[in-house]
Amino acid sequence: MTSVATSNGPVTSTPLIATSFYYSVQGQIRHGEFPLNSQLYVKTCYHHGADWIFCHGIEEGLSQLAIQKSSGGRELVWNFPLQSSWKSTNPHGWPRMIVSLYGPDELGNDDVAYGYGSTVLPICAGHYTRTLAIYRPQSQSLLHKWTSWFTGRRPELIDPKTIALNEGRDVLRMETLGYVTVEFHTTFKDFQSLGYDSSISGPEKTSSTLPIF
Repeated sequence: MTSVATSNGPVTSTPLIATSFYYSVQGQIRHGEFPLNSQLYVKTCYHHGADWIFCHGIEEGLSQLAIQKSSGGRELVWNFPLQSSWKSTNPHGWPRMIVSLYGPDELGNDDVAYGYGSTVLPICAGHYTRTLAIYRPQSQSLLHKWTSWFTGRRPELIDPKTIALNEGRDVLRMETLGYVTVEFHTTFKDFQSLGYDSSISGPEKTSSTLPIF
């Protein structure tokens, strides 16, 4: 509420009408399971619509290199923190997080892309645990397969955000590499003031496996 003061005292008060809402996400990339890879690290970035503004946090993240235990477990543990705050005037173009997996290969190259995955950030307030499928690009032809084997360079996306777009996905060939478990905790401000509902109950807040591509 705002008020106008005059010599005769306050006159009227008018409510402040919100024109934007704020959305905050905290969490972590906990761990992953990759039967064919013993050493991997994670890169994160976001894709969002034109009406969304990234306010602060970790817009592009890079984790440490996780190494599987010598005891034979297939789990890679990162516990990599996630933090982002957003501002928007409408939900269209809701942010999507892109996860890219990198690591060394047999030839000693240290920055080899192994797979990609993505998920829409939770659209309601609360705590969420998701399991993301990670996909590895495949060679488009036999010639490309031979070239990849001979040079030691695996097929990779020029822009990891391609995994979050509709355009061009029909020409990509992918295979499942493994899975990554991610935790989110989301909060809103002024969301309901614009006529939206950020609350949800029931099984929506439980763990879910999202083989999204």
